Amino acid sequence: MKRQLPEYPSKEEEFEIIQKILGGEVNHFEILQRKYQKPLTLLISRMIHNAEDAQDLVQETFIKAYNNLRFFKKEFSFHSWLFKIASNLCIDYLRKQRIQKISIEQPFPSSNEDDKHFDYPDKDADIDVKISIVERDKILHQAINLLPEHYRKIIHLRYFEELDYQELAEKLSLPLGTVKVHLFRARKALLEILKSLAFDFR
Repeated sequence: MKRQLPEYPSKEEEFEIIQKILGGEVNHFEILQRKYQKPLTLLISRMIHNAEDAQDLVQETFIKAYNNLRFFKKEFSFHSWLFKIASNLCIDYLRKQRIQKISIEQPFPSSNEDDKHFDYPDKDADIDVKISIVERDKILHQAINLLPEHYRKIIHLRYFEELDYQELAEKLSLPLGTVKVHLFRARKALLEILKSLAFDFR
């Protein structure tokens, strides 16, 4: 008797499903979609804060994953592979949003009398600095949200709750040396994400 695949498959069963999809049983991809729809939506919504675009990116993630299933390797977690695709798509989305923003220094190239109602922002230096700080802070938090959960947590405890190394070790129930290693790796991962967002983090 042919074994029925579960509604929420394990890692091993996911690989079996992938093999079936690659073998032509494409309807099995619905099992993976059903399992990851909600967590993927949560991840993407938290990153871009736009419900409509988030749903589009969820679907785009599944489409890209489906089209690239042949490159998936059994030794990796499908969960991590799928979420990496989603993260990369979100990074691209955020980068495009930044590029498309009109600079407050750029005048509107129009001679139409109807366009004269536009109010140009005050170019006071203090205002420019405040805008810059707000923008940098927003991107920093977006980058932190892209980190794996354990890295995100240690960054938050260290830099937002300002715990020292010993307090971190006690809070996380980890050896002091392990905390230092995790924090080093978390900072390195965060810097890489910030670089990918074209964010001057100095």
